[in-house]
Amino acid sequence: MAWLKALHIVTLSIWCAGLFYLPLLFSAHPGRPQGREFRRLRAMTRFSFVAVTSPAAVLAILSGSALVYATGVQGAWMALKLAAVGLMVFFHLYCGRVLAQLGHSPTKQPPAAHLALLLAPSLLIPTVLWLVLGKPL
Repeated sequence: MAWLKALHIVTLSIWCAGLFYLPLLFSAHPGRPQGREFRRLRAMTRFSFVAVTSPAAVLAILSGSALVYATGVQGAWMALKLAAVGLMVFFHLYCGRVLAQLGHSPTKQPPAAHLALLLAPSLLIPTVLWLVLGKPL
């Protein structure tokens, strides 16, 4: 059981870091010429999403689900936590959509518009942490 908790904490930490990092990478795209530097930035952004953040998200969700099953936790607290995690999943999917749009054409949005995306993980991640730390015994 301890290894499952450790797996969940590690993968959740990586996923959360990725949710903060992706909007920062998106904000670097505007104003880049369609040359070598843009392709490198695009590849780095895609790698961060596909090879790091998405697998961490899947493992965090699977290990969290296994923990819920193993411990038999239930109640309103768990419903609120799952709702917040669901919103994190939707934000993750939205980041994938933004990434796909950046691949088709350079964005016309200013960097500040992408930086505004940092608001979502800045609210969701502390909310999940608060719910976990405030869990009834």
